[in-house]
Amino acid sequence: MPIGSSDLETPLDLTGSIDSQQNAADVDISSQDRAIIARAIATAHEAGQAEPPFSWNNPITGNSGTIVAVKDDTQAGGTGCTRFETTANTVGGVRAYLGTACRDLMQEWAIIDLSVKNAEADSAG
Repeated sequence: MPIGSSDLETPLDLTGSIDSQQNAADVDISSQDRAIIARAIATAHEAGQAEPPFSWNNPITGNSGTIVAVKDDTQAGGTGCTRFETTANTVGGVRAYLGTACRDLMQEWAIIDLSVKNAEADSAG
């Protein structure tokens, strides 16, 4: 039984469990960065500051950015969510991201979704 394949057009996938299409936001924005972004959103909500921009900065990773848009996305019976757009200045460059931050049952904010804005255009170019 062969271990590999000599077919260069359709090589044999031996792993099957490794996602080759990793989300760029997962690579660029660490869990620490996400917590800082969520805190910036929470601080703005608590201060009653409805209009962005809100800046964020992670001195440990060196990443920083600006939340440039927020929109309440609270679901009926839910604990509250906000859709947002942020820029991020990372080692990989400056990009725009779209995300969703929600409050959990303890009313703590956390980012539950984050992706590169216009990811389709990035992959096509």
